[in-house]
Amino acid sequence: MSRNRKQNNQLLLLIALIVLAAAAIAVLIALISGSHGDKPKPGPSPADTAAPIQTKAPDDTDAPTDEPTEEPTAEPTEEPVVFNPVAPHDTAIASLYGFSSEIMQGGEIVSAFSGESVEFRHNDVYSEAEGVLSFRGSCFRQNAFYGTAKVESGKLQILWHRDSYSVPKGEGGNYSGAWTGSGWTGQALCVRWDKDTKAIMNMFDWAKEKDGLIEVIYPTMDGNIYFFDMETGEPTRNKLVFGVPFKGSGSVDPRGWPILYVGQGDHYNTEGKASKAYVISLIDGKVLATVGAKPDSFALRSWHAYDSAAIIDAGTDTLFYPGENGILYRVKLNTSYDKQAGTLTMAPDAPVKVRYQSIRTKSGKFWLGYEPSAVAWRNYLYLADNAGFMQCVDVNTMKTVWVQDIWDDTNATPCFEEDPENGTGYLYVGNTLDNKADANNRGDVAFFKIDACTGEVIWQKEYTIYTDKHVTGGFQGSAVLGRGELEGLVITTYSSVGNGYAGYVVAYDKETGDEVWTFKVAGYTWCSPVALYDAEGKAYIVVCNCVGDIYVLNGKGEQLDKINVESNIEASPVAFDNYIVVGTRVKGIYGIKIY
Repeated sequence: MSRNRKQNNQLLLLIALIVLAAAAIAVLIALISGSHGDKPKPGPSPADTAAPIQTKAPDDTDAPTDEPTEEPTAEPTEEPVVFNPVAPHDTAIASLYGFSSEIMQGGEIVSAFSGESVEFRHNDVYSEAEGVLSFRGSCFRQNAFYGTAKVESGKLQILWHRDSYSVPKGEGGNYSGAWTGSGWTGQALCVRWDKDTKAIMNMFDWAKEKDGLIEVIYPTMDGNIYFFDMETGEPTRNKLVFGVPFKGSGSVDPRGWPILYVGQGDHYNTEGKASKAYVISLIDGKVLATVGAKPDSFALRSWHAYDSAAIIDAGTDTLFYPGENGILYRVKLNTSYDKQAGTLTMAPDAPVKVRYQSIRTKSGKFWLGYEPSAVAWRNYLYLADNAGFMQCVDVNTMKTVWVQDIWDDTNATPCFEEDPENGTGYLYVGNTLDNKADANNRGDVAFFKIDACTGEVIWQKEYTIYTDKHVTGGFQGSAVLGRGELEGLVITTYSSVGNGYAGYVVAYDKETGDEVWTFKVAGYTWCSPVALYDAEGKAYIVVCNCVGDIYVLNGKGEQLDKINVESNIEASPVAFDNYIVVGTRVKGIYGIKIY
């Protein structure tokens, strides 16, 4: 019995030593590793090798301090919003289509771009002046409305009408005939200038003296740039006569400087009328500079036209202009503006150019080139093109980051939504039926939601439609990103032409892509819808069509009113408070009030 007791005591001692050793090891491990919570800290994924993009620097509230606090009652600080680095979600997409790009700087093709770093102003502060200063408002291209509408019934009233004219077509494509009035995209701009800026411009005296004047600036296809009082239609200054068509929409400098950027929509053999983009002083109406004049030996496409609206980085005074020749131009403007002295000069550097190509564009069936306007977010430009690609370009390297296939010729400018909570943004865009129609002019188009950081398609809504040789079917208009009553929705238009010329306004659920409501209009619609909002966020959606109808819908897609101006409306409306301006192909320009 004593021998067994001794053996048992030895066994108990051994067990105790083992337990003590295990406890010591656990304490040592804890001291070495520290505490990171219940879950292990993940390592970087392959897509996270680039430094994350941050909207603000991390704070140092967790750093140790010399003086202890009595108790941890301090309010938690807001976590910095970290945006996912933009990276290709699938490099196979670019290689599958043979997508490649080249950079020209200093007159030579270079492997790497060198220049100032750009970070575009956020959409909320992109424009310093009051108004709609670019196509679809600003750099996110969400809507062409500014201000607050005071609406009782949602009825429309024509306040004024002004004639527009025509200009002969150019030599591009062996055209004959004339460009008339206002066409796609053809959106006017509207600005409420401050008093000091009005004082130095060549406005008529009455316009300078009118308090609260909203000036309409309207480049049109008849070769003129018009200036009107948005409320009365009275010319605020003499029109500028260029004699070349402006099919797209212009941009006023987002710094509130009196500068207009606008692109020519056709090219001519006539001296002085070679296609180009213009930078125009709104002090005296003189041309300060031109960009991308035809011919450009770096272009892989001979057609030169500029239907897109310019993007300007205020911090570096840099202009970005996409062209239908397949080139993205970047130009350091070197602008000198003195408001008090009333002086404005510009001495641009030679442009940096980026061109691209793919198996599609080499085939001869798909065109190179950019007709939609670019979206700008942080240091990225997003461009849709004629070959059916959505492209993301990092303007600090001037290299393509990712490419997504969106099927066919894309004319609609993407609408951008920022999503800070998930560290990304989204692009909403639809394509036309141009190159992929069957023998019966029938085929599929789609409206896409795309992750802006990865290029991944989140959802797509598909439609089988008809198209026409002269009137392209599909999505020609740009979407409205809903707010207020329309929060959670994205609203756009599309058409099926050649088999009834039907047009549709559709509201999609942003999360799922499901149709929330659809409204059919009598005739195709190329214009982009505009949503006006009152002080409570109630929405009034204005959309036009090819037979001259101007509709007002409520937030549920129900018609409140309709008027007709007896002319095709391809141009997109612009709105400021209760006032709306839209141009037609043959009946001139209309000023309308919603009440």
